Amino acid sequence: MFAKQITIAGSMLVVIATLAWAPVQDKKLEESKARGKAIYEELCITCHLADGKGMPGAIPPLVKSDYLLKTPAKAIYAIKYGLTDPIKVNGVEYTTPMPSPNISDEEVADVTTYILNNWGNKGKPITVKEVEKVKK
Repeated sequence: MFAKQITIAGSMLVVIATLAWAPVQDKKLEESKARGKAIYEELCITCHLADGKGMPGAIPPLVKSDYLLKTPAKAIYAIKYGLTDPIKVNGVEYTTPMPSPNISDEEVADVTTYILNNWGNKGKPITVKEVEKVKK
């Protein structure tokens, strides 16, 4: 009987901890997205546009972009260092270079999180540690 009570109490503790953790994580995601939106509006919107659709044939879309959503490390690399080589996004090749925005790893994490979680994209939050792992 005592073991059953411990199991129930342990299960309740896990549920309570999970419920307490979720709002904190949601708040952190929303704060990161807000910071990322400000960075996007300052540095990215000119080319990728307010709707994230880019310019067909010239600037790749960020909306439903297989390049970004399937491999977030590529998104991090592009934002952190820029791009000079051609890339293929949703089956279309893009050759327009993207300059490095010269921003901090935290800013890269925030703007990547914003892009991966905006315009119907369903990505995960990007951490500074993930950005730090991406090397040139």
